[in-house]
Amino acid sequence: MEKFQHLSKDTVNSIASGILSCSSATELANEIHFDVSGLIKHIKKYRVLKQTEVANKCGLKYSCSKTNLCKQCFRTNAFNKSVKCMSCKANCNTICSDYTPIPDCKRITKFPYVCNGCNKLTNCHLNHFSYDSENVWKEITKNKIEPRKGTHLTNDDFVKISEILKPLIKDLHQSLPQIYLTHKEQLKVTYPTMLKFIDLGLIPGIKNIDLTKRVKYPKSYKKRKEEPTNTAFLQHRTYDDFVTYISENSNCNIVEMDTVLSSREGQSCLLTLLFRKSNFMMAFKLKNKSSDEVRKVFLHLQDTLGYELYKKTFEVILTDNGSEFANPLDLEVFDATAEMAVHVFYCDPGKSGQKGKIEKNHVELRKIFPKPTNFDYYSQEQINIALSHINSEPRAILNGNAPGEIAHVWLKEKVLELNEYQFIERDKVFLHPTLLK
Repeated sequence: MEKFQHLSKDTVNSIASGILSCSSATELANEIHFDVSGLIKHIKKYRVLKQTEVANKCGLKYSCSKTNLCKQCFRTNAFNKSVKCMSCKANCNTICSDYTPIPDCKRITKFPYVCNGCNKLTNCHLNHFSYDSENVWKEITKNKIEPRKGTHLTNDDFVKISEILKPLIKDLHQSLPQIYLTHKEQLKVTYPTMLKFIDLGLIPGIKNIDLTKRVKYPKSYKKRKEEPTNTAFLQHRTYDDFVTYISENSNCNIVEMDTVLSSREGQSCLLTLLFRKSNFMMAFKLKNKSSDEVRKVFLHLQDTLGYELYKKTFEVILTDNGSEFANPLDLEVFDATAEMAVHVFYCDPGKSGQKGKIEKNHVELRKIFPKPTNFDYYSQEQINIALSHINSEPRAILNGNAPGEIAHVWLKEKVLELNEYQFIERDKVFLHPTLLK
């Protein structure tokens, strides 16, 4: 058995059978590949003292010479000699200062340290030690679990944690990961431990239902695979071509693009753009889900940024096969000069996970615009406010930084101004539909 390795049930059974068959602790230790001193400590720790049914349960009664310790023992035999306490019918163990339940037996003081296999056990009236493999295994399992139960925190500690979490979760509707990244030192426990405390109801005023992400996801259904509508443009623009391009241009700027649909009653939708290096997301309102509306947005980007900055910022665009993206030339060609400025690539059909970052970021967007939201009722200015809060939320993937903080390293200020981005203090980030009401 290796050092620091936990005992297995087979090892415990081997020890129980070895106590009966082996003549020494060394022989048993070698047989089960166990340390001798560790084996002796194990047997002594898990042996159980079983009481005898006779009145005098003292382990020293056969070697004891005391007489007349109690009034019941004050009598003599036929030869006028005092009767020893060992034959007392009353239980005088409670008044004897030398009483011990441990039997005075050589089998207890040396291997096997228990009475298992002793041929005198049936006629022995002393207490005796036993080693039961089933009970030992139950005790070992219990010792693994019990020390890990509960918590070292006091009620006052839970109240202090509640004072931090309650206003941020209930008033500002911030997510627990976001709060943890900002107040890690004040909370003084790990994120999984915090979830466990909330599950157990230890934090006053906070329940699982209050958490934005602590919900059961709905059952997923297989989507019907449809043929892409832009088949004619897929040549040299497939996902395999994208992988080849970024392997040859490892430091290029990659932008993931998608649309967020309105409710069935609305026509408007959002065109979302996410910069992979910083997780910074932009969004523009479209009157409808069409390639003409997408083209208008990119013409606005070209006019605002100019050729060089547009080419550098949107070097590679990865999107899906939606009908609104069926005309890649509208995005690739800089309209004013008719020069190729960017490269557009498409994910494989039904593989939206290939642009997983923007799909994941839509979760944050849906905190403010939950399904079903009708984007007809929102202006671009309101969408810009929502994006400022989303891009100011700290992320674990960014080592606790917010996308907006990282974006200042990779993107020009002119790009950040496209959505009028303003940094929001962490404790004031508000991801909830009431933000815009």
